[in-house]
Amino acid sequence: MKILNAKTGDLFMKLPQSVPILTAFTARVAGREMEQLLQSPTALARALADTQKVVGHDGVLCLFAPLLLASACISQQKEVIASPGADGSGLTRPDEILQTAPLASILESIQPLRHQLPDSAMIYATFTGPGLLYSQLQGAFESCGMTGGADSDYVLDVIRNLTRNALELKADGIALIEQLEPGIPSEVQRCHKTVRKLADFYDSGFLVFRLPGADAQRSDFSAHCTFDLASEENLNGPVFGKLEQLAESNASPFTTAGDVPAALPVEELRLLLRKGQSA
Repeated sequence: MKILNAKTGDLFMKLPQSVPILTAFTARVAGREMEQLLQSPTALARALADTQKVVGHDGVLCLFAPLLLASACISQQKEVIASPGADGSGLTRPDEILQTAPLASILESIQPLRHQLPDSAMIYATFTGPGLLYSQLQGAFESCGMTGGADSDYVLDVIRNLTRNALELKADGIALIEQLEPGIPSEVQRCHKTVRKLADFYDSGFLVFRLPGADAQRSDFSAHCTFDLASEENLNGPVFGKLEQLAESNASPFTTAGDVPAALPVEELRLLLRKGQSA
């Protein structure tokens, strides 16, 4: 399916048909814990490529893990919040996020993964959206009994840096894991428009995966396609995305309702994809 450049109206990018959430399944295919894979860009790229060969999906999420970005922002240690950093906030500086493990391994896996996938497969750099990141960081401060937290400018800088870096590394698009709760500042919500502008500039796709519990009234993410994930009790699917009006397609992209269980038989997963393709 094709999408249009918002500025010129030109058809420029195809969205993947199937973009299942396969984080746990990828670890199973690799025969290693995900924590081990995240220590090596090469190992992660190989695991994602091998999973694509087994499953046959054309949209690869690299990597659907809702907590990793917040962990990078607080250096993976809650204690760091109580020990202010260079900017006095206790948070990793936005310009250092890209070098923080394990996020750095994910970004560095994009280029080797590109060489291991078939030309028809698309890589979507996947990380926490601005609304969910803002809530996670606020929650981290509150759990430590600290006031304040990450301000809007910090979140915006982190998301912009990540988006630009991933697209310069030749990701085919950006996928945000999002959840908007009451009290999210309007400037944080507007960050989705910034991501969209960057995606359009790089002729890339922009997907949003809205987690269960998100405010259903806040549905404008400026994305080419938005997936409303169902209850975590239903990890099957398919879940079809909502395409923006500029998209030209006879069928919407689809995903799973959550992270596919590692123990799911391969044939059942393939059947799920066939159902989505034939719907």
